[in-house]
Amino acid sequence: MTRSWHRSLLAAALSLTAGAAGLAVATPAQAGTPESWSFSVVGEPGDPITGGNSYSYSSANPTPGDEMNAWGDTNQRFFGMEFWSDADNFWHLSLTGPAGEKLKPGDTYQNVGQPYGDAAGVGLDNANWGRSCSQSTGSFTVLDVAWGPYGYLERFDATFEYRCEGATGGSHGEIHIGNPPPVPALDVTVTVNPTATVDNKGIATVRGTLTCTRADTLSVDGRLSQQQKKAGLVTAWYSTSVPCTPGQAVPWSASTYPADLHFERGTAQAVTEVPIRDFVYWQEFTVTDTSTITLTR
Repeated sequence: MTRSWHRSLLAAALSLTAGAAGLAVATPAQAGTPESWSFSVVGEPGDPITGGNSYSYSSANPTPGDEMNAWGDTNQRFFGMEFWSDADNFWHLSLTGPAGEKLKPGDTYQNVGQPYGDAAGVGLDNANWGRSCSQSTGSFTVLDVAWGPYGYLERFDATFEYRCEGATGGSHGEIHIGNPPPVPALDVTVTVNPTATVDNKGIATVRGTLTCTRADTLSVDGRLSQQQKKAGLVTAWYSTSVPCTPGQAVPWSASTYPADLHFERGTAQAVTEVPIRDFVYWQEFTVTDTSTITLTR
């Protein structure tokens, strides 16, 4: 059984959005509004990002127009945040660990620059004010983090410091993100029985089981091919819909179509595919099984 992956449209869109904002995002997970969150930044005189002012936002005390989005990445080395406020415009924050390292509680990275490429870094800007800097130094400490599948953030707490190159002042702040515990990622195991049936009209019925990690109704699609002496290569499709129950091997069966293609007793090749679209974690892939089966009456 094999899996072929497709990058989700949302992940691609996040890459473009973050890239335009000057953030480094490696294989982003889904962005979403956290269940609870707070973000604060304290500026010093001479800091071009904050203008020397301080700002604080929280889901416990929101103001009209507040909107927080936060995400991690599948490598667990990146945190990204976007915050909108009618009063204070549009903030970006990114915290990135070195390549090959996962962010974990207690991690501290000192004197890191912009988070580009494989380097650790801190990025902070306010887009609507046009306040950002191309060169900077900073540091951040991960106080707490809990990851789920595909970079899902159950918890993320960190402190950070940031100073633009040549600025007389910098800024420091905190970010706190809380989400419900993650649900299992959607995955399946598909089996195909080693024997299938063919009726007196030449219609073959293929059977098997489907086991899933999360409840969903899934499509089982396949192609049955048989090399025959008189007709040559006969190929037809089969498809069925399966309500899958987590942890149970749910039986499925599907008959070939169109009916004017006639199979006969003997061996055949079955290629069975189950397309997976996980809208919780915005992942898309196909599980494939290729089997040699025997057609009997």
